[in-house]
Amino acid sequence: MKYFEKQLDNNGSYAKFYLQEPNQEIDSDRLYPSLVICPGGAYFWTSFREDESVALRFLAEGFHVIVVHYATEGLERMASDDVEQLPANPVSAFPQPLVALAKAVAYLKENAVSFHVDLNYVVVGGFSAGGHVASQLGTHWHKPWFQELLGKDMELYRPTHLLLAYAAYALDADTDSGSFDKVTFAATGCTHPSQELIEKLNTIANVSPHTPPSFVWHTMEDSLVPASNALKYCQALDEVNVSYELHIFNKGKHGLVLGDLRTGINESNQNAQVYKWVDLFLEWLAPIKTNRFSFHKPQKG
Repeated sequence: MKYFEKQLDNNGSYAKFYLQEPNQEIDSDRLYPSLVICPGGAYFWTSFREDESVALRFLAEGFHVIVVHYATEGLERMASDDVEQLPANPVSAFPQPLVALAKAVAYLKENAVSFHVDLNYVVVGGFSAGGHVASQLGTHWHKPWFQELLGKDMELYRPTHLLLAYAAYALDADTDSGSFDKVTFAATGCTHPSQELIEKLNTIANVSPHTPPSFVWHTMEDSLVPASNALKYCQALDEVNVSYELHIFNKGKHGLVLGDLRTGINESNQNAQVYKWVDLFLEWLAPIKTNRFSFHKPQKG
């Protein structure tokens, strides 16, 4: 494995690259599927629980894995519920996390030959708030305003597939009432964001035929992000004939990650149903279902 980190902007965003290395004993010309992950953390921080353990799980399945730590202010600076005590112009404000993610994907694709990247499988995924960022890339990658912002060929940051785990798809903001929501502030930099900005950050409303095929999972007992949002997102995909697979597990809290004690010390972090999501995702993504490592075609002999 080759490991390195790359700075993505001047705000503190960086990406961790875990890359497979071809070997002549197996196949010196092998190309690898890639998973670009965005951890969650309510736009306050990026969670370690949704970082290295997930990367190692997918490395074991033969993926390149890139973990994008988009810039955040950190839990300590976002602890107060008094807006006057919060940082002005938070680095987590849109579109900065989205731009950081797009830059990481573009860097991977720009180096596809030397990194042995299978360009048919450049999956962008995320958990919770990170799923919101991933779904933003999935719904905005083709838009001229975003290309102008990045200054790159849009094909360089186009995801081939999305992996959305208990993702947020919209912000819980009521612009009419004028109420203050701290997560919305972290995601927008505004105490009272405009309706136009709220609509841009509603990725359900921005689903189009350009949105990549999506694997979506959620839990019915999620008290932080309603499972109904996952249903609405998949319904929007269905309406524009974009393929998807949706799993809503009956039991389980928000933030289960891998569904075992690798990603949480409490008994409630163990869930035998949710634990299966990685295998379900692989069977959805692979060209030959139930055949492990079917990204690679066997040679006769």
